[in-house]
Amino acid sequence: MYSETTKKRLVITVDDGERAELSALDDIQSDVAMWDFLEPLVCNSDLDWISPAETGDLTDAPMLGRRNESGEVMERWAFMDYQVRSPLEDFLSSGRAVFVA
Repeated sequence: MYSETTKKRLVITVDDGERAELSALDDIQSDVAMWDFLEPLVCNSDLDWISPAETGDLTDAPMLGRRNESGEVMERWAFMDYQVRSPLEDFLSSGRAVFVA
């Protein structure tokens, strides 16, 4: 799994092996499956799950972001198509998911 960021986009890319893992999942649309699948990225990078309450956003979209040393959110990106599909579905179909600022 690889992530590339700009101020406006966070693009997460998965390889063929990770896509094979996704195809074996029973419930690709569940939040638990998404959190479990993205755990290696979150625990091995400076990205963290961000709550909309922390940023004043009025959405339930999954958000990833970066915090400063005191824990304040400095950047955040959200998967805004969450109401129609999971980012895992994008990983499976195209090998990447785009989160926007």
